[in-house]
Amino acid sequence: MVFSKRMEALADLCQGARRVIDVGCDHAQLCALLVTEYGVEHAFASDIRPGPLENARRTIAELGLESRITPVLSDGLDAFGPGDGDAVIIAGMGGEEMTLILSRAPWAGDNGGQVILQPMTNIPKLRQWLAENGYHVKKERVIKEGRKVYTAMNIQKGADESGAREYAYLFGTALLQDPLWPLYKEKLLTKYGASARGQEQAGLSDTPEQRIFRLLQNL
Repeated sequence: MVFSKRMEALADLCQGARRVIDVGCDHAQLCALLVTEYGVEHAFASDIRPGPLENARRTIAELGLESRITPVLSDGLDAFGPGDGDAVIIAGMGGEEMTLILSRAPWAGDNGGQVILQPMTNIPKLRQWLAENGYHVKKERVIKEGRKVYTAMNIQKGADESGAREYAYLFGTALLQDPLWPLYKEKLLTKYGASARGQEQAGLSDTPEQRIFRLLQNL
C-alpha cells in the first residue's frame, strides 16, 4: 500500500506511541501505516459513520491486520476512555469540531499521552481553546501534499509555550523554522490579503483580518 505524505507526516508526529486511536479513520490507512512501519502495537480505527468503518474493515482484512487494528463505531472519543490509547489522532476535521471532541474527553493527553491534530479550518479558535484548556503544543509542522498545504501539531497537557498568542493563534514560533514555512505563509497571505483588501474597499480599517495581514507581511 502506498501512503500519502500527509499520513506519513502524521505518523512521524506520534513517534513512540504504542496504542493509537485514530478518530475519523476513513479507510484505516493511517492505522495500517502506524502498525506496520512505526512500531505501534495496536490501533483503533474509529469513525462516527458505518460506511467509512466498513471501508476500514476491508482495508484491515486485505492487509491481514485484524489482530493489530480494531474498528470502532464512535462519535469522536465517546467510546474510549483513559488507558485505551497513549496517542489520539484527529485529522482532516474543522478546528471547532476538534474542540468539541476533546472537551468530551478531558483524559486525552494525560500522563504523557500525545494528541495529534491536523485541522482544516478555524485554527486560531482551536489553538486558543487548547491554550486555555491546559494543552501545550509540543511540535508543529507544515505538510505539503500535491497543491495542498496543511499544518499539524503534537499537543500534550501543560502550559503552552508555543508563542502562538503573538501570532493571533495562527501558528507557533517553531513553525517559522519549518522548511515549508514559506509555502504556508503564502497560503495565509492569500487568504487574509483578500479579506483585508475587501474590507479596506468597504471603508473598514484595523479589522482583525487586516492586523493579521500586516503581521504576516512583516514576518
